[in-house]
Amino acid sequence: MDSPNKLKWTLYISLASMFVFVSVTEVGPFCSFNHSFFSVFREAPVHKYVIVFDGGSTGTRVHVFTFVNNSSDGHLTLQDAYFEETKPGLSNYADRPHKAANSVLNLLEKAKDRIPPNYWDQTPVALKATAGLRLLPRSNAQSILESVSQVFENSPFASNDKSATVLDGEDEGLYAWFTLNFLLGRLSDANRSVVSLDLGGGSTQITFTPVMFDTFLRSPKEYVVVKKIENKTMPIYTHSYLGLGLMSARLSILRLSSENTASSSSSEAVFRSSCVHVQKKFVWKHDTKEYIIKSRKDESYGFQDCYEKSVQFLGNTVDKPEEIQRREIYALSYYVDRSVDLGIVGPEGGIITVGQFVGACKMSCSDKTPKQNFLCLDCSYISALLMHGLGLDEGKELQLSKKIDGIDSSWGLGAAFSMLS
Repeated sequence: MDSPNKLKWTLYISLASMFVFVSVTEVGPFCSFNHSFFSVFREAPVHKYVIVFDGGSTGTRVHVFTFVNNSSDGHLTLQDAYFEETKPGLSNYADRPHKAANSVLNLLEKAKDRIPPNYWDQTPVALKATAGLRLLPRSNAQSILESVSQVFENSPFASNDKSATVLDGEDEGLYAWFTLNFLLGRLSDANRSVVSLDLGGGSTQITFTPVMFDTFLRSPKEYVVVKKIENKTMPIYTHSYLGLGLMSARLSILRLSSENTASSSSSEAVFRSSCVHVQKKFVWKHDTKEYIIKSRKDESYGFQDCYEKSVQFLGNTVDKPEEIQRREIYALSYYVDRSVDLGIVGPEGGIITVGQFVGACKMSCSDKTPKQNFLCLDCSYISALLMHGLGLDEGKELQLSKKIDGIDSSWGLGAAFSMLS
C-alpha cells in the first residue's frame, strides 16, 4: 500500500475508534424517548399530547401534536398535528414583554381546544425561541421569556422553569432534520436519510448524517456530533449560522449595496441600494427599527450586482461539505417561500434545481414591475447561499417542502419528541 493510502486508512481507523468511544460517552436530545418515556407510557393513557411554540424572528407558531401508543413495545404513532401562527415575532416586543406574552396566550387558548380537558395536566408545553431572540440584548430576551413562562405557569398544562427558552442553533437544525426523516421513514438508514437545509429570518441551518469519509476528515470538528436516535448511535453533521437568516442578511446586503456610505452605520435609517428596483421608495420595519429604502440615484440595479454583494456578505463563512452534492436535499422555510414568490413551485413546494431558482431570480430582477419590493434581493442572496456558500451546482435538485403527508415539516415535531424524553 502506498504512503498516501496508508495514511488515509490510518486516519479512518483512528476516526472510527473515536466514534466508538464517543458513542459510549455522549448522547443527544433524542437519546431517551424510546426507552425512559416508553417504559412509563405503557401504563399511561393511549393518547399523548405535546404543545410546542416556535418563537421565530418573523412570527410565533404553535404546534399541537397528538401521539398514540397502539403497540406492545410502546412505539408512538403520530396521529394528528395542528398548526397556527401569529405575527410579528417576539423580538418585535423587545421593550414590551407583556405584549409578547399576550401573543403566546392567544395561541395557547386555541391549542386548548385541540386537547381534551382531562389530558391538560399531562400535556407538556414549551416555547423555543430562535434567532430573533438570540440577536436581542440578553436583558430584553430574558424579560420576554419570563413573561411567556408566567403564561405557561398560569395555564393548566405541564410546565417548568425551562419551558420558555432560546433554542440552541444546533438543536434547531437537529430537530428539523429529525422531523423530515421521521416523516419520510428514513431515520434508521443513514444512506437513505435526507439533508435538511433550513432558512429562517435570523439564522440558517444545515444538518445531515454523513456517510463519506472525507466529510469526517474535512469538516470543522465541532460540526460533527454524535447523537442517539431511536436507540441507534450515529454521527450527525450540523451547524447553525447566526446572522445568515434571510432578514438579517437582507439588512447587511442593503448596507453593502447602498450608495450612501453613511449607511454602513447601524444607526443609519436610509438605504439607496442597487438591490432595489429603480424609482422605488418604501419603509421597511425590521425588529424594532424602521428603514427608508430607495433605489440608487445612478439607477444601477439588477441580479448581478445584488448577487455579488451577497457573495461579499457571505465571504468564506459557510462550510461546503462536498457530500451534500450527492445526497437528497430538502430545503425548508424561506427557501420554499421565495420559490413560491418566484412562481416556480406551488404553495406546498416541489422539486427544482438550483439553476432553475437562479434563472427565475434573474428574470424577477429584470422585471419592470416587480411583484415584491425585496424579491430581487432575497432571491439573489439565496442564490449566493446555495452556490457560493454551500457550493451546490446549478444542476443539483432541491426538494422544497412545507408539509409531508399533511404534517408541517418544520423543527417542531423533532422538539416534541425531545420533550417526551
